[in-house]
Amino acid sequence: MSGKILIVDELATNRIVLKVKLSATPYDVLQAASAQEALDIVRRERPDLILSSSQVAGLALDDFIAALRRLTGATGTPILILQAHDCRDERHAALRAGADDILTKPVTEPLLLARLRNLLRQHHTDHELAAQASGGRIEPGFSDQRSDFMTAGRIAVIGQTRAEAIQLRDRITAHSAHACTALTLDAPTAPGLTDIYMIRISMAQAEDGLRLLADLKAAQRTRGCPVIALLDRDARPLAVTLLDIGADDVIAAPIDHTELALRLDNHLRRKQRNEGLRARLLSGLQAAIVDPLTGAHNRRYALPFLERQISESRASDTQTAVMIADLDFFKRVNDRHGHAAGDAVLCAITQHLRSQLRDGDALARIGGEEFLLILPDTPRMRALQIAERLCHSVRETPIPLPGSGMSLTVTISIGVTIGRHRPGLPAPTVEGLLNEADRALYLAKAQGRNQASFCARSAA
Repeated sequence: MSGKILIVDELATNRIVLKVKLSATPYDVLQAASAQEALDIVRRERPDLILSSSQVAGLALDDFIAALRRLTGATGTPILILQAHDCRDERHAALRAGADDILTKPVTEPLLLARLRNLLRQHHTDHELAAQASGGRIEPGFSDQRSDFMTAGRIAVIGQTRAEAIQLRDRITAHSAHACTALTLDAPTAPGLTDIYMIRISMAQAEDGLRLLADLKAAQRTRGCPVIALLDRDARPLAVTLLDIGADDVIAAPIDHTELALRLDNHLRRKQRNEGLRARLLSGLQAAIVDPLTGAHNRRYALPFLERQISESRASDTQTAVMIADLDFFKRVNDRHGHAAGDAVLCAITQHLRSQLRDGDALARIGGEEFLLILPDTPRMRALQIAERLCHSVRETPIPLPGSGMSLTVTISIGVTIGRHRPGLPAPTVEGLLNEADRALYLAKAQGRNQASFCARSAA
């Protein structure tokens, strides 16, 4: 994992020591001696992580962090603070201002490097998600947008015993508005949805804690949930391992519950921000494969679906029915009743066709009034019955026209073909099946419309 790390410290010796510690890593190291120099470098270089002393020449620590967060392109850059001496108020101020973590010296080299890897991994994951959600192009600062807005979360507090979990839950709820559920290592499943998991780990139950962390990060339902490990004093050596296998935060005893509440808030903001990006990504994916008027899938979805069905039908020795349905005399609907009525008819036909299909079938609008239906594991006679039923059902179901109090009866014509693998014959193709269904549709139209017709090859 490569990236640029900016070291900020007014003492050159401290910067040199940190640079030496990073020399065996793939990171490019930048250095700044003051707050202003650091801000200038961040604007110019856009580092992947900022590693700063708590003593920054030119600004108070919380003001420096706040200034970094205001910079375009740095609002989401991880900020790790190294504190010369333990100061509770300074830690609280740094976390409130937007620091991702604050470690008190002396910090062992393995722990420092593990935390850097951990924060960079989170940052790159967030960046990739933002790139996907924006269609591959990220405007400056888009990937990092932080928000002070946060809704109360659901926290699963997992202790070694029920009594321990309840005690920890009560201390957390005294410092935050989040809803907490007390669980144990041997029964860690919370009812309903969970936003953050908090695991209390001692050395005696280290194996159980490590296994639970790995399970949470592997399961689809929980892998997007931050996991915070709370370590007993004797379990501090586990911090490096926990960070490297996926813990989002590690806090060693004694626990400052005000600080814990601040860290919970920061992790919850990140999770909710990423959920928004995932929703945006899903919406974009849906828009790419769904017809915006009717809600049916479009050609971009349907053709790969048909390609997959051809391959699967060969493996399972089944047949796939392919139909093209076209509304009869649709132009008359638009000419006589207007395009709003035409849109209403298309939407109603989509809903009607969809209601007649199975869950595994596909329906796509591939033209103005033309629909493609793909029915896996459907032999010829069954396909003919379905197509005739669709024609009859559409014909017998009047469609209300919005705002007019009128209903309109329409009909459809359907061309049908069957994709199957026959020994000694060329394998079916997407283009070939569409051409066959289109020829069958043309035959249905020529024979008077309002009916289904098979392609001559399929009927042979």
